[in-house]
Amino acid sequence: MMHDNSPAIPFWIIGLLGAIFLIGISIWMQQFRTVELRDQFARQPAPAIALPALPQLELQNLGPEAQAVARALWQQITTGNPGQPIEPIASNQRLRIAINALEPTGDGIRIKGTVTNLTNADLIVPISAFELRDSAGESYRAPGSTMASLPPGGSTPLELSVPLPPGRGLLLITNLPPDPPLEQRLLIDVQGTSS
Repeated sequence: MMHDNSPAIPFWIIGLLGAIFLIGISIWMQQFRTVELRDQFARQPAPAIALPALPQLELQNLGPEAQAVARALWQQITTGNPGQPIEPIASNQRLRIAINALEPTGDGIRIKGTVTNLTNADLIVPISAFELRDSAGESYRAPGSTMASLPPGGSTPLELSVPLPPGRGLLLITNLPPDPPLEQRLLIDVQGTSS
């Protein structure tokens, strides 16, 4: 008696089904990828109307412990080492901005962190939602149009580079209407102070 040892399904069909399965998984995974919010910020021309008053970014407006932290942060940055911002977290009901590191660059500071969607719905976060202001009142914005689509509870990396003059304080403003802007003091102005 002879037995046919050939498989019930030809190998080429198994290969084709495997390829279709892998393509389907790839397409499904694309839906959940988020765009990294990364851009080089540039100084903006002075606005025609005055900017709202900034939170205090001067050293003398801080208590003794906070002054020591601000000086230590600038010491780290001026020696070429990354440091932690003065206010690393800002959040509201929809969004959480966590800044993990401030890194010195050849022409300023690189800000690294994450943006997290705190809602139960998809949330679009454009790079234009972020503005940096220094203690001299200069405003910095990104020229790009990158947008991240965050699923509920989803996060994406945030990396902003700014040509910040030495010693100036730095404020990150995140404006995603209809919520009021979130403000984070990243660096305190140490010009003219002793270390």
